[in-house]
Amino acid sequence: MESNDFINKYSYYDWTNIPNGTQAAVAKYRQFKQVEYNNNPMIETLPPILSQEQFIELVAQYPIHNYAERQLEAHERFHFIERLSRYFDPLSKTVDLQQTLSVLLMSGYISRNPLQPEYARRSRQIYNSIQAKDGQNLENYVTVSTALTTASGLTIIGESGLGKSTNLANILDLYPQVIIHPQHSVTQIVWLKVDCPHAGSLKGLCTDIFLSVDRLLGTNNFKKFGSKSNSEDYMLAQVAQIAHTHHLGLLVIDEMQNLANSRRGRDDFLNFLVKMDNIIGIPVIRVGTNEAEPILTGNFRNARRGTGEGAVRWKRMENEENWQFFVEGMWEYQWTKTEVIYSEEISDALYYETQGIIDILIKLYKMVQWRAISLGKDEIITVDLIHQVAQEGLYLVKPMLDAIRSGDLVEMKKYRDIAPVDISFYREKCLNEINFDDLSEMRRTRRNQNNKSAMSPLLKQVIVELLDLEIDPSQAKALGERVVSENPQETDIFKLVNQAYKIALQGEPFKESMLNKRKLNGKFNPNYTEYDMRKILEEAKKKQVSVYEPFVESGIIKDNPEKDFFLI
Repeated sequence: MESNDFINKYSYYDWTNIPNGTQAAVAKYRQFKQVEYNNNPMIETLPPILSQEQFIELVAQYPIHNYAERQLEAHERFHFIERLSRYFDPLSKTVDLQQTLSVLLMSGYISRNPLQPEYARRSRQIYNSIQAKDGQNLENYVTVSTALTTASGLTIIGESGLGKSTNLANILDLYPQVIIHPQHSVTQIVWLKVDCPHAGSLKGLCTDIFLSVDRLLGTNNFKKFGSKSNSEDYMLAQVAQIAHTHHLGLLVIDEMQNLANSRRGRDDFLNFLVKMDNIIGIPVIRVGTNEAEPILTGNFRNARRGTGEGAVRWKRMENEENWQFFVEGMWEYQWTKTEVIYSEEISDALYYETQGIIDILIKLYKMVQWRAISLGKDEIITVDLIHQVAQEGLYLVKPMLDAIRSGDLVEMKKYRDIAPVDISFYREKCLNEINFDDLSEMRRTRRNQNNKSAMSPLLKQVIVELLDLEIDPSQAKALGERVVSENPQETDIFKLVNQAYKIALQGEPFKESMLNKRKLNGKFNPNYTEYDMRKILEEAKKKQVSVYEPFVESGIIKDNPEKDFFLI
């Protein structure tokens, strides 16, 4: 299958679930134009070599956006703005990194072909290092062939927020992480990514690798090999064996700046990564911020011993064509009522406030839209608004950005790495401004509605008296509401009930004598029927006796339930 037939990893491969593990691709094999890649199942099952155009088409992530969304309520549009967090427009250096990783991955497998005798021989040699519990000295057990020098690692260094990890993750996502080879009874891990332990310890690295493999494959390496009682050398040898057995393609170690906090064992840590490259043949990708640069370009450079270590400086964008192209593409995603057309003034303002740091740019653009919406009216984004929002929302990173603007190397070294920017507080601030006005109006409206709909004691009494006159309940309520609303100053229940009753009789005169007979000491005296419980209760109260006996006499209460209700 040629690369132009390849849509993405999900459509090309068949997939299966590993018990207690993850979803894995089922191997499909292809021939490459590079003859050295053929007759090696670990390479032949990888996705094709992509052109720049194909790569960009596969990894670019452009949010959903349409004009109609701008007409929706403010709280709805706040959700749309979150789509910008998923915006990914690959840069030229992203394309370069993808091509580099593709070469590293495929060339790293050349000398690790499971169909060749060399693979089985190296398996026995690594096993010998496990038996000797001597993972630190793999070179004493494993014979390194000249062909193995095709493997090489890569170091990626750059400030926080520049997109190193995001770009790397999007590239790796083009490859299935796990591929099953049924005809070879092999499980291949194409890539594995772990973070450098904070203590910079080799044991910590081994533990993280054991756990990562267990999550992928449902194995129990951590339980078998991660015990504290096991020596560091033993665990290192097991890591080498696992990586070899599962044909690990790339080992990615992120957060390499954590080594800066650990001087003890730092050299051993770096030397082991070199041995994974040189001896086991697995390319290692090391990713870190500027703080890791002295470590990775100092002792580590010496440790490579001229094996062709590559390095990528992931720099912030300059205010030039690449920057303007990126901002212009991002600027299309507006959810304010008024669309503001991209301009160089907008681009320059954003660059001044972010200094070409992509993470800060995306977050500032989100904050600017939140603020414009919270201000209401036409919701127009201006250059002044961009500067105002940056002052309010980026104050924590202002000293670092000022140092970059100054170009003063001494000042810049004080802030070698920019801390991640948390903008959630600014979103809440803008939301609260919208919600305060909305909630105040809603509460005011609700109070008015409640006051209008609340049933006053006067209305309740009118309805009760109409019910006693055997008016239908729904009609009694409607009549009561009508006469009370039409006579807001009237408080005489007799007059209100009289008027409502006349309406009920459709104009027939109401007999005041009927009402007067029922009026007793300012209260209405109900018409009781025979054996009316209310009448019996009232008489019992007057006589100050129990109501039980009168209820029995009237038949309301049965004295002998078995006799009255059951056949005996």
